[in-house]
Amino acid sequence: MIVRSGTTLWRALRSDWPALLYFLALALLAEFIYEYTRLEHTALPLLPVSVLITAMSIFLGFQVNQCYERWWEARRLWGQLVNVSRSFGRQVTTLLTSKRIAAIADEAQAEALQRELLHRQIAYVNALRIGLRSGGGLAEEDWRIFGGWLGASELERLRHARNVPTQLIQRQAERLAEIVGTAWAEQQILLQIDDSLNLLYDIQGGCERIKRTAFPDRFRFHTHAFVWLVASLIPFSLIQTDQRFDAVAIVMETLLAFVFVTIERLGSELRDPFENHVNDTPMSALCRTVEIDLRQQLGETEIPPPLDPVKGVLM
Repeated sequence: MIVRSGTTLWRALRSDWPALLYFLALALLAEFIYEYTRLEHTALPLLPVSVLITAMSIFLGFQVNQCYERWWEARRLWGQLVNVSRSFGRQVTTLLTSKRIAAIADEAQAEALQRELLHRQIAYVNALRIGLRSGGGLAEEDWRIFGGWLGASELERLRHARNVPTQLIQRQAERLAEIVGTAWAEQQILLQIDDSLNLLYDIQGGCERIKRTAFPDRFRFHTHAFVWLVASLIPFSLIQTDQRFDAVAIVMETLLAFVFVTIERLGSELRDPFENHVNDTPMSALCRTVEIDLRQQLGETEIPPPLDPVKGVLM
């Protein structure tokens, strides 16, 4: 995600300069054809093109709004994931103790259980991040990352899972069922923690819905094609018939067409917020936030620093 002051003129033009040059060349071509050929009717009627521009602006605004809704929902889901992870950490460290759970013999066993559950939660948020960016597949280097949080037997079990995050939450529930007894007070603790696990599934399902529900392809294709068509007509509709190579008119024609297609491109960049692009949800930074908070809740002292933006981009 590009943070505040991360957008520079160079970054803005780095991917847009071909379009800018295209419309500048088109504006010069329109002026040249009108002035130096016998095609006296090169200038298009302004009224029909204006109607097309108005219609496409409404259509384009709808698309940009829908793309932004997907981007904002993704950011809200990951913000909720951070908060639920913190609540889960608080519940584990304060409720799963030898004073409240009969099966926990002493504080050493309680600390071991708490560490296991919260380390698995850190692995869960990272597995969700990697799965959303890769489409579900995990590379060998990803499994090495999980080796710092999970045991060898659990890693081997997860290698055969089609949905690793789902199986990690399943294992959390299994461990809680193993340790929590049938007494009424212990069952109340289990219900509270189970609510957090259910919320994690809800968040995961929302992210997977955004990832797997493609933006309607025909809507995307026609919007892209029509925007470029209308933008390409703009230089031919704004020709100054009473002037020869008016520099101001050429610049305005170029900028108007360029702004039109740039808005469409910005909307398309927000359409898929989990693809590890510069405008996407900063899942790596949020995973590090979860790791820092949960390890501090465990009382660990060797805590990694938060991720900082690199050249104005927080990943």
